[in-house]
Amino acid sequence: MPEKIKSLIKKLSPLLEEDSEVFRELETFFSADAKINMHHGDLSKFLKDNRTYQVVRVSGNSYKDCVYSLVDNYPEMMDAIGMLRYYKAPAGNIKWQDVEAAEIAMGNELTMNAYGWDPDAWTIFENNAFDETSVPEDKKGDYSLVAIVALDSLL
Repeated sequence: MPEKIKSLIKKLSPLLEEDSEVFRELETFFSADAKINMHHGDLSKFLKDNRTYQVVRVSGNSYKDCVYSLVDNYPEMMDAIGMLRYYKAPAGNIKWQDVEAAEIAMGNELTMNAYGWDPDAWTIFENNAFDETSVPEDKKGDYSLVAIVALDSLL
């Protein structure tokens, strides 16, 4: 699966460098470790012409904290035309109702702009699905959100 995603990214966006943060996060987003498998069609919707890309990382004490941190600290997200995002949860049972509440908060905070995102997709990983050797001990188990954002390059 990883090679298939890598090939697809290269095919859809040949100028996107393989060692770039955006490329790596797209590979992560579509990886087999995701708790919700994403449709590869979202990748072709995301990697369209006349777009620039940005990765934003936020953390908090809950999924909702992450959403509010994204909205409050990155107002340029209001201009997004597409967003793929994933949450990282503490190891253990994922509280799906809390994730849904965060996604509702995302829609409420970003109002109409979010409904025009193409694509607008999310998934979730448990923190233990990642190599956390470089994460400080006091940050392990925190909630985080990684947003891969498409912006109109013509703006």
